[in-house]
Amino acid sequence: MKKSILSLLALALALSTTAQPYDVTFTGLLDEMSDPSSHAKWPVNEYVCRQSSSYSRESVTPATAGEDSRFRPESGRDWGKGWFANYDFDNYIREETINGQTEYVMHEDNGPGVILGFWTAYGGYCDGEGGDYIFYIDGVEEPAIKMQNKELVGGTGLVGYPFSYVAPAKSDNLTWLGHNLVLPIPYGKSCKITFRPYNPAMTARTHGHYYQIIYRSYKPGVSVESFDETMMKKYSKQIYACGMKLIGDKSLQTDAVSKAGGSTLAPGAKKTITLKGEKCISSLSVQLGASDISAALTGTILKIRFDGEQTVECPVGNFYGIGSRQLSNCTFYVRTSPDGMMTAYWVMPFAKKAEVTLENRSAADVELKVFQTTSRPCVWEPDRSMHFYAWYNETRNLDGSYKYDYNYVTISGKGRYVADGLTVFTYYPEDSDHDWWGEGDEKIFVDGEDFPSHFGTGTEDYYRYAYCRPQPFSFPSISQPIGDGNKDPGLSVNNRYRLLDDIPFEKSFAFFMEIWHPFYDTMDYAPATFWYAFPGCKFCNTTTQREQGR
Repeated sequence: MKKSILSLLALALALSTTAQPYDVTFTGLLDEMSDPSSHAKWPVNEYVCRQSSSYSRESVTPATAGEDSRFRPESGRDWGKGWFANYDFDNYIREETINGQTEYVMHEDNGPGVILGFWTAYGGYCDGEGGDYIFYIDGVEEPAIKMQNKELVGGTGLVGYPFSYVAPAKSDNLTWLGHNLVLPIPYGKSCKITFRPYNPAMTARTHGHYYQIIYRSYKPGVSVESFDETMMKKYSKQIYACGMKLIGDKSLQTDAVSKAGGSTLAPGAKKTITLKGEKCISSLSVQLGASDISAALTGTILKIRFDGEQTVECPVGNFYGIGSRQLSNCTFYVRTSPDGMMTAYWVMPFAKKAEVTLENRSAADVELKVFQTTSRPCVWEPDRSMHFYAWYNETRNLDGSYKYDYNYVTISGKGRYVADGLTVFTYYPEDSDHDWWGEGDEKIFVDGEDFPSHFGTGTEDYYRYAYCRPQPFSFPSISQPIGDGNKDPGLSVNNRYRLLDDIPFEKSFAFFMEIWHPFYDTMDYAPATFWYAFPGCKFCNTTTQREQGR
């Protein structure tokens, strides 16, 4: 008996000294990526989200913004200066010589983390004069990934759709595509990504190589399973299952349905669905009817109160990412169709009560063909559970005569930023030969940082396509339901839904997008922003009429 007890103690000691499972695993990231409820709680394994990009290194400090905003060249293209410099390509961290060859360092992170998204537009590196993207993980000299640029990012060399794709899916020139890779690539100690051109005579700042790499850096003590290419075969079933969840059917047949449709809202009238108990909304569907559907989409306002606090106020057209048109927007979180059916799959938890309201602020009657929610029981954890927020602001006749940073939203509190959509209507002359309104870069400041941890290379790059292409597209995390205003006067709508690349903030969050129009013309500019936060979060839009040049 005594011997048996000693044996059990020895076994227990051996088990206690055995390496514990990783806090963050490759398959766990796939599960998180395809779970619509993953953003609704504060993460157990805390991290910050940052971005490495080819933004112009002339952009040093916002203090130079005013002196550069009205820069005009005497002739040729306006490339900006200082904070608004627009040479957002062929900029790297440094050059290195490895095994006698030059490699340009695009990204470097020391500590446990995950590459969440890799976007690039190749310019001269697309056809013939390409190169390799090389991932060095955990300080190992032998690359974990080494692959031709267009095969790795946007191609099928490592993984196929929906984890790797080009946007738009079709274009008359391969140079005009945004190439995307969204497969998570975790690392336990460090990650360095380089670019090695095939032609050694090609130098930096010569061929229009734009890139953005978004990543998580976990806090010290979080153990992360490092990526190697054997995972692609080892976890092929899990990768396939994740992909099918991202693009597959989202019917929620087991969840409780609450309806308030089948009625008409007169101007000024409201209709509310009230839910009580400790639950979460799992889907929200709306279908409108009106003599002027554009006015109905922009004039019917969605308002939600969770536990007595209003956190959502947004026109339904902007909430569902279609602006003022009935269009298809088929993403992971939002799905709409040309017949006007709109469904959002944001998971929205609450502790006691939710009130979902549609208010008609248009000048005519609006028919509520469909207005319903699905919900299910959901445990509210005060130290982790968060409410869902959505905010919208619009500037009509925005003055594009000089550059400045337009504030999408400023938030005070603790939460996770998860999505945004931008609706733009342009008025510039039809005979102009370079009409693009979105040269401006995103600049995202987290927790009061002096320099943005996310500094982009152009508005269309932020929305993961390239070169102001007008073709519509929809993918799980991005969409452009309409791009008519990209090359001609008209409407454009861009959306970005963050699967793994949400941005946690502990104290504050501020999102700015440069306003940049080559012909300095006017436009209607309307961003909608989405995030989760603990109760008591405060938010606003700080762009003033003076900053808008009006």
